[in-house]
Amino acid sequence: MNGGVGGGGSGRRRLTAAFGFAMFGLGWVGVFLPGLPTTIFWILAAIAFLRSNRRMYERITAHKRFGPGIRLFVEEGRISRRGKVISITAMMLFAVVGALAIPPLWVKLAVIAAALGGSVWVAVLPTPAEPGLAGAPERSS
Repeated sequence: MNGGVGGGGSGRRRLTAAFGFAMFGLGWVGVFLPGLPTTIFWILAAIAFLRSNRRMYERITAHKRFGPGIRLFVEEGRISRRGKVISITAMMLFAVVGALAIPPLWVKLAVIAAALGGSVWVAVLPTPAEPGLAGAPERSS
């Protein structure tokens, strides 16, 4: 595995890369299967590849549609306003659909609680300043 960073041994790097490929595969399935997210799996893959296979990290973050958001989250811990809206809307929509489809009440409540918790977490993540806004703080490079 070329492009690894840190000294954790090649066994750890291979295990991390295998995890990255598994998460990338799940994300790829999510492109075609409604309800299965793509971005979160590709974020996990990118984090794994950042530690094990720099070439695959660059490949994921270069993706035309998902790459910029993944890079923004992994490298800066931020999510765009548009990304927040899409993420929270999708979480809540699929939580409601899931809760309606699942019979036990405790599972319904757990699904809704998890979606609410995830939505709050996404909502409080920093948002990058939009270019051109008066008074917007400068982003440091």
